[in-house]
Amino acid sequence: MKLIALLLSLIATSANGGTLHLDKAATGKVRQAADIRYVNHDEKQTYRLKIGKQWSAGHCSSSGTGNLHALLLDMNFDGHADLWVTGYTDSQGRIRCSDVWLWDASAKQYRFNKPLSAIPNLDISIADQGIAGGIANCGCAAQCFYEDSYAWRAGKLIAIARRAQDCERYREYRLNDKNDLIIVKDEIIDSSNPGQQAIEHTNAHDWQRHAQTMRKAWE
Repeated sequence: MKLIALLLSLIATSANGGTLHLDKAATGKVRQAADIRYVNHDEKQTYRLKIGKQWSAGHCSSSGTGNLHALLLDMNFDGHADLWVTGYTDSQGRIRCSDVWLWDASAKQYRFNKPLSAIPNLDISIADQGIAGGIANCGCAAQCFYEDSYAWRAGKLIAIARRAQDCERYREYRLNDKNDLIIVKDEIIDSSNPGQQAIEHTNAHDWQRHAQTMRKAWE
């Protein structure tokens, strides 16, 4: 995959923040497609996105542990750079929201994508075109978690695998030949078994490092 190249110019500032102009993306096919404006209020950061002449309020907002970050990244692996706005929603930095705006090549504009945006702690693996998300700690003395894997099939995002653990059981799900998730492992929790503990996304896209190029110069 081609490396993403960004050309940004700061075109306006205000007491509430600045406007970043997204001028050119990796493919060269997205030009002057959107403006993004961040707004800070009561330790919470929100954003608005301007597509054409229309400003739209974003759904994702950060709170407590940092700012929102905007990235240009091919989220559906169609060769076009999409817009990904993400930030932590809790003060402990455990849950990260996402707003994903996919580039519509025929309409030459961004469109909000609900399935991708609904995935908590969304991560992208560039090497294998993988998509994952979930909650690493949902209780039970940090033994509760779930982790989902997704893939694009004929332009539709589908779940292809799941690992989930609650206070009593550990389960794994896989896709069958009918594209349904079925249980392939179901066992009683054994806290002494390290294989039943949550693991990190070792192949995940490093969104935090790339997001730094999308921040305002004074932040």
